[in-house]
Amino acid sequence: MTRKSIYIAATSQHVGKTTMTLGLLSALENRKINVGYSKPLGQQYLDVNGKRVDKDAILFADCMNFDLEPDLHSPVILGRGDTSLYIDRPHPGDLIKKITDASDTLHRRHDIVVFEGTGHPGVGSVVDLSNAEVAKQIKSDVILVLEGGIGNTLDRLALCKAMFDLQGVRIVGVLINKVQPLKMDKIRRYLSIALKKWNIELLGLIPYDEQLVYPSMWHIVKAVNGTVLTGEEYLNNLVTNTIAGNIMEFEQNADPSKLLLVVSYRRLNEALQNFENICIEKNLQPKKIAGIIVTGHGKPTSAQIEQHHNLLIPIAHTTLDTYDAVIKMGHLVAKIDVQNKEKIECARRLFEEHVDIPRILQLMEEGL
Repeated sequence: MTRKSIYIAATSQHVGKTTMTLGLLSALENRKINVGYSKPLGQQYLDVNGKRVDKDAILFADCMNFDLEPDLHSPVILGRGDTSLYIDRPHPGDLIKKITDASDTLHRRHDIVVFEGTGHPGVGSVVDLSNAEVAKQIKSDVILVLEGGIGNTLDRLALCKAMFDLQGVRIVGVLINKVQPLKMDKIRRYLSIALKKWNIELLGLIPYDEQLVYPSMWHIVKAVNGTVLTGEEYLNNLVTNTIAGNIMEFEQNADPSKLLLVVSYRRLNEALQNFENICIEKNLQPKKIAGIIVTGHGKPTSAQIEQHHNLLIPIAHTTLDTYDAVIKMGHLVAKIDVQNKEKIECARRLFEEHVDIPRILQLMEEGL
């Protein structure tokens, strides 16, 4: 009996691999298919009942409502110091066995198994477990996720394909993520032509959606190790622009409802008053922002918080100064997580609307 599975890989981090994996799993579940999930090799992890578990595995356990079993859903974790230990004492057989045992068990339990890769195709090579090697060991074809474009997209595909070819693993199709809506038809046309020479199918083009690209206030509060002072129910507010300190200059067409203000606790009232004045001057509506990060070792008084409570926005405090808080947020990547249900639903909807799901099912049916 052919084991049905697919391995979701990507050209690099933050391309949308987790988003596409979530979309595929949801689409299969909607079709009443008994589908399993695993992230064979993980790097960013949490401790769950004494075992290290990749953060994405925790996300999918929540989204798909399955009991998390680290040995199955996150069998190998590379934490700090693990790579140097491996180089000192290589043990590829032990790691491969963990992954293949997990794969075997999941295939006995489920009709289809979706495996999620890690980073770019070469990640894991230091322990002899590149994405290509893992896909080979679990005998799975690959769907590769790339960002939208033509020339750069095809160049990256060629580079990644070489690594999978080396292991004899097929890339059966590609998903193109973050495509500018006005360029959808052009990109679809030229990629479809170019992919034929590699016998790779274009399985979907997913349009750029700011809800998946930009962070929510919850992400930002977490990034600066902040404490929510008020408005916790509005932490899903999306942030597309940030203004630091008391420099209240922003584009005429900017949406103030998605603006984050980062300001010292001493200048909170002054900054908000300036913002209100500019909104009136420029006739900007709504006169509301996504949230406020108050910085410094001092905190706003209870009276100040009460005064701004009617803004219906989250206000959080961090002991970082304004400069350091902005730096922290500058490195923030808006990944999907269990806290943001709106991002999860957006990912599911976009996948269902823009991906050829019947063809993916057919490719898995054909197998290796």
